Amino acid sequence: MPEQLPEQDGSITPGIHRRLLRFSNPKLSDHVWPLCEIRGSQPGPRLCISAGVHVNEVSAIEAAVRLQKLFDPQKMRGSVEIIPLINQPARFQYSEYVCPIDGRNINFSFPGKPDGSFTEALCDAVTTEWTKGAACYVDMHGGDLREQVAFFSIYQRTGDDNFDAEARALAMCFDAEIVVGLPPKHMEQPGRPPTGFARQRRFSIMSEAGSHGMVEHDAVEYHVAGVLNIARHIGVLPEARSQFVRGRVPCDDYIWVDSPEDGEFHALVDPGCQVTKGQQLGTIYSLFGDPLAPVVAPVDGLMLWRMTHPTLKAGMATLAIAVEERR
Repeated sequence: MPEQLPEQDGSITPGIHRRLLRFSNPKLSDHVWPLCEIRGSQPGPRLCISAGVHVNEVSAIEAAVRLQKLFDPQKMRGSVEIIPLINQPARFQYSEYVCPIDGRNINFSFPGKPDGSFTEALCDAVTTEWTKGAACYVDMHGGDLREQVAFFSIYQRTGDDNFDAEARALAMCFDAEIVVGLPPKHMEQPGRPPTGFARQRRFSIMSEAGSHGMVEHDAVEYHVAGVLNIARHIGVLPEARSQFVRGRVPCDDYIWVDSPEDGEFHALVDPGCQVTKGQQLGTIYSLFGDPLAPVVAPVDGLMLWRMTHPTLKAGMATLAIAVEERR
């Protein structure tokens, strides 16, 4: 189990506590996770925050570092725990998307399995050990080395109206261009944290913003402000939520669009933009500069992200589209 904090008069001491976290699963024993806990002076809910599932998504990691200094134990209820880098095996390998130990994508392995691979054991430890009892788990993402990402957030819909309404309200705490409620069919297999947690009727939200593996001020501020709003929403912080300036367009599906050919992808549309079914979003060219195939929108929606490195194999994702919620 996670290491206990110092106790005073039978309770955990209020304040800021930093330590290295070890999980109980022996598959994870060669690694530790830096963890910062801010413990309020009054009892209240627990909020868990992470970044670095994908180690090149550095705006999210920077946001996790900055958030450690933005919670005042004397002005908050409950506790906030922050792990700024989940994918520790990839920290100095800079591997895109996957954990280098087993080649699996942590982001699509929740809720995990204790007897599975390293990635599955890690997801299980995050789900059942670290975040146990948390009111909400926020996992921040955005902008790997070859990506440009819109400002968006993700929650998981279950078909339970009460649960889905609260999950949506949490996702709406981010000043997003797009808010995606994943359809219930996603829960049929391992998936993102919101999906894995929703299978247990627990709340998890993903935030996305950033590009090209670079620290971008606007993306960092987006993640930070959204997390602080979630802390206000669940009662960790007392003040009202900050104001929103982006559209927060509600969407109810997430469609990946693959490359039809090996070649060089030249995009015509940027993330955040509205697209219509049949619209040409880009072209795949040969290395001689000849057009090979168009990349066409399969649905009406808004572009969530696109690949920025042009060289793609057939079948690789070029971009993703969010489908606006049907009213």
